[in-house]
Amino acid sequence: MMKKYCSPHSVTFLWLWILILALLPKLVFAETLFIDNKGYIYGRLSTVNLERTSSGAYVGDILLGHDSTTFTSVGNQPPNLVSNPWEFCFKKDRYEEVENLIGHYVVLEFKTPKSNELLSCSATKELVAIHPVAENQVLDQMHFIGDINTNDQEISRGVEFGRIVNVIENKNGHRNYFMTVQMGSSGNSFRHFFIDDHDLYNFAVISLQAGVMAKIHYSERLLMSNPFGQSGLSSMAYVSEIEIVGGKPGASEREIAGEQSDS
Repeated sequence: MMKKYCSPHSVTFLWLWILILALLPKLVFAETLFIDNKGYIYGRLSTVNLERTSSGAYVGDILLGHDSTTFTSVGNQPPNLVSNPWEFCFKKDRYEEVENLIGHYVVLEFKTPKSNELLSCSATKELVAIHPVAENQVLDQMHFIGDINTNDQEISRGVEFGRIVNVIENKNGHRNYFMTVQMGSSGNSFRHFFIDDHDLYNFAVISLQAGVMAKIHYSERLLMSNPFGQSGLSSMAYVSEIEIVGGKPGASEREIAGEQSDS
């Protein structure tokens, strides 16, 4: 009887292909999540400095939310996707525009990938637009109920109160959206959410740009396969609705409570 012989090199090659095929969906997800996205940030512009790179790019820091200094994360998130302070880079011809806003609460629109002129910049996000938060805005809509399209098993549901400080649109085939909320009206605790409804994402952007307080209704779902490449079972909170409950940008909890009692 003829025996089949399989060399160590061929076995190694076979296992390598099996590993690549197993990781490919996660690699594709990570690429679209980290490299090709756009979004908005709310917070206080705290720092601007010139990097000694070939492009002479400027880097800015934003402290997320209201009166925050560090980053304590609650809930699941992709590694290195959101940090506090949050860094961005921009070209030198926009320095005066950005520098004039230091110390102010701002809304910043960003994108990746960066322009070729900024590839040497250490920050991964590029500034698209920045402006101070407009106080006392009158919003046409105060409550939006969206859809949750995942079939993952629900393990709990609830409501968080806080301020939306970061929303990201991932430019993959499913157009998933990622959102970070500062829990309460100030401080250093933040929670991360998924949104898979485009219209609900648009309402989250409006809420962020207004700097208002909101109730975030969510459903915690069990993830059978973690999209961030982390091992083991985990969960993610999917947003089902956003309810604005008042509070001008930077308002204290006492001011917010007074607005609610007057309404």
